[in-house]
Amino acid sequence: MKHWTTKLLIFFLFLLVLVSAYNYFKKPFFKSSDVVSEDLSPTPTPTPSKAPKKELNSKEKVSQLLAIPVDINELDEDSSASAKILRFIEDNDPGFVLYFGEKISTESAALATIKINGLFTEKDYLPLIAVDHEGGLVQRLSGEGFTKLDSWQKIVSTYSVTQQKAIFNQSARELESAGINIVFAPVVDLASNSAVLKTRAASDSEETYFATSNFIYAFSQNGVMPVIKHFPGIGSISKDPHNAVSTISLSKDDTAIFSKILDKFNNIGVMTTHVRLENKLSGEICSLSEECLAQFKQSYPKVLLFTDDLTMKAARAQESGEGERDISEVAIEAVKAGNNVLVFGRGIDSSVLEKIIYALQQEYDDSESFRAKVDNSVEKILSLKK
Repeated sequence: MKHWTTKLLIFFLFLLVLVSAYNYFKKPFFKSSDVVSEDLSPTPTPTPSKAPKKELNSKEKVSQLLAIPVDINELDEDSSASAKILRFIEDNDPGFVLYFGEKISTESAALATIKINGLFTEKDYLPLIAVDHEGGLVQRLSGEGFTKLDSWQKIVSTYSVTQQKAIFNQSARELESAGINIVFAPVVDLASNSAVLKTRAASDSEETYFATSNFIYAFSQNGVMPVIKHFPGIGSISKDPHNAVSTISLSKDDTAIFSKILDKFNNIGVMTTHVRLENKLSGEICSLSEECLAQFKQSYPKVLLFTDDLTMKAARAQESGEGERDISEVAIEAVKAGNNVLVFGRGIDSSVLEKIIYALQQEYDDSESFRAKVDNSVEKILSLKK
């Protein structure tokens, strides 16, 4: 009997070792209470290759600042539009790719990542893959294999801390498994009487802060960098920025929540948005204003600044209200203002992107101050890829 019980004990110990090893490497039993260092760099190296990377010329440097939209539905269909954008990505090696699509499955997202990474050699810097994944109205990856998230407002206002941590960890693991490096979320704008953001924003500052902290912990420990949005705070916005520019009066709470979060997490991303501030910035929108973004350089130099979609009408609006500015001009202004990454929405033509790169390269070659801003952004971006 003693001999039999000894064998049984050894068998159970062997199983325990196997389960522990599996949990260590695969983390299927990840505990939501695990503590994560606030100094943890949240973005993973997108390639395991140790091959020395190539030196970048001026065109390749400005390309690192671009986030190029890829519609996974079109990619699945092998459409001519997807072929053109893939060819552009292969030829220009942008710093980032932004996924779009409806009801995208884990399999489709993972295959898209493999296809994009397969365009490059070991000496290239692979693009970091980003996606909007707030939940509710804005969740690009919501097909089979991805958990459909409730709206941010509901998560902030009704979920317990335990529920928040559980759903954030689950969602983060799903994104990481599909090759996602960056998530454009959460929304830290504080909701007001405006109906533009709807359920994308919550109204309580403290509840939003704690939910955001739980979100950042969960995604960072799973190797996905959060990008909080939309600076300087557009909870009171009256018009959809895709269609028109708004002028808002900021309250102290609107910007204070950004500072509070970044004082705790100083190496994440922030999305700047296209909104005018009442009696400030001489009518210029915040995302294109060096004055509006100056505090990041001074107080949060590790933060990576992403523009909101530069194809929005709010980004291209003339101060006079008549006509729209050329998007290449807008891209140059965004870099001058201090943004590190230029984001472009679905539908922009690859020929327009070529013109943007050409304009950025010309400005880089002609202007010492512009060159310094680009070089600083490239250094920050490449540090995430090493």
